[in-house]
Amino acid sequence: MFRIVLLTALAAAVAAPAWADNGSVSSVNGSIHVTAQHGDVHSVNGSVTVDGSQQSTGDLSTVNGTISIDPGSHAGNVTTVNGGVHIGADATVGRIQAVNGSLFADSRTTASSMGTINGPIDLREGVRVTGPVDTVNGALNIAPGVDISGQLSNVNGRIRLEGVHIGGMVRTVSGDIYAGPHTRIDGGIFVGRRYDGWFSWFSNVTHTLPKIVIAPDAVVTGSLRFEQEVKLYVSNRAKIGPVEGATAIVFSGDSPPY
Repeated sequence: MFRIVLLTALAAAVAAPAWADNGSVSSVNGSIHVTAQHGDVHSVNGSVTVDGSQQSTGDLSTVNGTISIDPGSHAGNVTTVNGGVHIGADATVGRIQAVNGSLFADSRTTASSMGTINGPIDLREGVRVTGPVDTVNGALNIAPGVDISGQLSNVNGRIRLEGVHIGGMVRTVSGDIYAGPHTRIDGGIFVGRRYDGWFSWFSNVTHTLPKIVIAPDAVVTGSLRFEQEVKLYVSNRAKIGPVEGATAIVFSGDSPPY
């Protein structure tokens, strides 16, 4: 983190785009294109691209730029401020962190954790994450075959799960949750209390209640706990744990009675 702050202080310096050579590489006001095995790669005001299916790098970071990792590549931790992260299919990375940017992981990517503050997270088929997946303001779109060992959470944004496994809890405050067929959530579901602040006392703003849908053949072990009013729809072919703070609307067929 100190290194990123130091590079930011030097951002007034003009630098041409850097092409990485063996060892660690840094650039200010320039992109970095990694084409061989390298150490850590850092950029300010520029993108970072890892090119080639068999390349291996250390940690990757940028301020005001995107990070892209080609299919099959290997990298350490990935960090960006004001930029998205795109991980190609069959790639292996460490921790992925962003401040303002979306996270996309293509099929069969492996990562230790994923988190962003402002941006959606999109995980394609067969992605494996050994830790948590979190965003504050953004949707969570999780494709079939994804395995997340930790929790899955956001504050604002829809959470859509299709045939996935979540080892931890699924958490939100204002988002809808759809646990589709053949989804398994081992840590239960939690919808936290909404804090609207003093403004709500002087306005006529009304909030849509979060919709929680447990589809046919979905399994939620642990409790389903709600600290605010929600609409909870549970298929008669689903299996769930105890419900706290809501009354389930049981439905038959493939879709809930909206």
